[in-house]
Amino acid sequence: MLVQILSFIHNLITMLFGIYISAFFLGVKQNRKNIFTLFLLFSFVGIMYIISFFLFGLSVTDRLYAVIIHLPLILFLSLYYKYPVIPSCISVFSAYLCCQLSNWIGLLILGLTGEQWCYYASRILTTCVSFFLLCRFVCRTTEAIFARATRELYIIGFLPTVYYFFDYSFTKLSNLLYSNNKAVVEFMGFIFCIAYFAFLFVYFREYEKEQEIRQYNDLMKMQFLSVEKEIEQVKRSKQKLSILRHDMRHHLNIILTQLQNDNIEKAVDYIEEIGDLYDDTTITTYCRNEMINSVISIYHARFTDRKIELRYDIQAGAELPCPDTAICTILSNALENAMHALEEADTKEKWASLTISEKGNHLLLQIENPVVRIPRVVNGIPVSDKKGHGVGVKSIVYYVEQLKGQYHFSFLDHSFVLRIII
Repeated sequence: MLVQILSFIHNLITMLFGIYISAFFLGVKQNRKNIFTLFLLFSFVGIMYIISFFLFGLSVTDRLYAVIIHLPLILFLSLYYKYPVIPSCISVFSAYLCCQLSNWIGLLILGLTGEQWCYYASRILTTCVSFFLLCRFVCRTTEAIFARATRELYIIGFLPTVYYFFDYSFTKLSNLLYSNNKAVVEFMGFIFCIAYFAFLFVYFREYEKEQEIRQYNDLMKMQFLSVEKEIEQVKRSKQKLSILRHDMRHHLNIILTQLQNDNIEKAVDYIEEIGDLYDDTTITTYCRNEMINSVISIYHARFTDRKIELRYDIQAGAELPCPDTAICTILSNALENAMHALEEADTKEKWASLTISEKGNHLLLQIENPVVRIPRVVNGIPVSDKKGHGVGVKSIVYYVEQLKGQYHFSFLDHSFVLRIII
């Protein structure tokens, strides 16, 4: 009598476990309303199970368990809670797999004690403990997992799905698992192997994406620091210019005094010294946008110091169709790359041509410079084999893509041409 009672309680608890865990795995909130709703579902499928038991007996009812319990549960999760069918199926199969923990514990206790009531009692206890632990620590994780893309769900749900059909085919619908057929016994090992390799593949792909995101984040930090330095240099130049303008009256008085004392050479030297101070503060007006003026002024001075000619045709308004920091970063990297390429080039022609214009609501940027050796190109993007090089190109590509723009690298008549539309 005790065994029958414990068996009945075990079946009820296992059914409750499967229904609630399947729902909570998907992300159904663990509140009173949902607990009551799922209990109504449990009552319905429980009645269907009892009717089948009295009509067809225990053996047939166990074989129909998937149709009586699991199919209505999947339909309920899909139709009532509006979860997609695939995640609903995987959630039910995963909950079924979790039931095997109590099954194994029960068989272990049965083997040690030989008492049937110990088997059911240990399964009831294990099921209750498993339910608490899964609800407390696992359901939040599975909610995030089952919300992922369908392609990833196929990998995640592969093992529980295969186990579900394996267990039903080889234990519920037949006794093949206990037929001493080695192929059947080793089948789950084969499936675990396939699932492991699939997991490694997905993990590697996710790891690559994570590394790429981390690399881009580091790249963004580097570029923002670079832009901040450029802006800081412009601010210092303006501050220095304001100081020089304030002191101009004193400078003029000193020059006048030197001229009155016929110290012409000293006056000329002093004028040249002041000119050198002003050279560092010059911000040339190329267009109406101050940030573009600042970047071009800085690089124009750097090009001049390296005896490289910078040709330009700049036509841009005060307000750009993209953030100033983004276009300054792109422009700085493009000019920096051209400057370094020309520095290393063994050629007499050292020039770079910069064109910026606006058309409609788009900004067009083109920079061209001569090249001696055409670099390696991968997927339309120049790639440098030198350590520490190539960051500028990656930064340009990254920011243009972020702005939903287009870029094109080409080589025409021994010249490198970069065209960007934002």
